[in-house]
Amino acid sequence: MKGLQNLLKYLYDNWTIVLVCIGLIVGIVRRTMIFCAKSKEEKIEIAKDKVKETILKMITTAEVDFIDWNKAGQIKRSQVIEEIFEKYPILSNVVDRTELINWIDEQIDNSLKELRDIMSENENKRGNTGSEPYVSDPETVYKY
Repeated sequence: MKGLQNLLKYLYDNWTIVLVCIGLIVGIVRRTMIFCAKSKEEKIEIAKDKVKETILKMITTAEVDFIDWNKAGQIKRSQVIEEIFEKYPILSNVVDRTELINWIDEQIDNSLKELRDIMSENENKRGNTGSEPYVSDPETVYKY
């Protein structure tokens, strides 16, 4: 009887926390059930939408990784495609893999255009002529 009283007192004292936890659990279970009920094609479309959102970040990372390589476009492209397949394994279940890779190539090209636009916009904002890197405080630059 004492245990039941303690439980009721705990629930009375923390009823908001208990309700929030129950709501979170119900929400997570519901979203999981909705996702699991989707067909394979719908899951692939969801993954493609996520790829569109994250591909610019992947391209930027590849550009930084191979910054010293002038003509490493194919290497960068293959690195991005490999990262996509690692991050979204549902895409490896696609029947027509060539079509998917062509779609990824199109997304990479679109993101590269966007990246170039962003970089040129940043250079214009900073007033960089391209001959020297922009430095806000020249005293903080290390001399070699």
